[in-house]
Amino acid sequence: MEDFFRKYSAAFDAFDAEAIASLYRLPCSIADIDGVQVFSEKTQLIKKLDASCNTMRGFGYKRSEFRMRAHEKLGEDGVAANIDWRIITTGEDIDFRTLYVLHRVDGAWRIFNVNVYQ
Repeated sequence: MEDFFRKYSAAFDAFDAEAIASLYRLPCSIADIDGVQVFSEKTQLIKKLDASCNTMRGFGYKRSEFRMRAHEKLGEDGVAANIDWRIITTGEDIDFRTLYVLHRVDGAWRIFNVNVYQ
């Protein structure tokens, strides 16, 4: 899981919406500051992630750091991961948590659900 989230973090650090989207499975859902959204098409997901990247650029995003809070197997091909995130910005850093549900698809972990919380 640590390697997966290093890739995820690096994709955000690069503001690369397509690379971020490649780490999701479809359909997927995201619950964040924009509300609850369900995505069934990759173009929709990329558009959402691109908007998130633009917002992050706007508030001075420099990089992200994460700590694996907990993870639990959900059968053979699923895992729930609780992550503490710190966003380093040009101003004040931002701390939050996220619960992810990931599925193994064709041998690779992919995000099915994201729930951002404080």
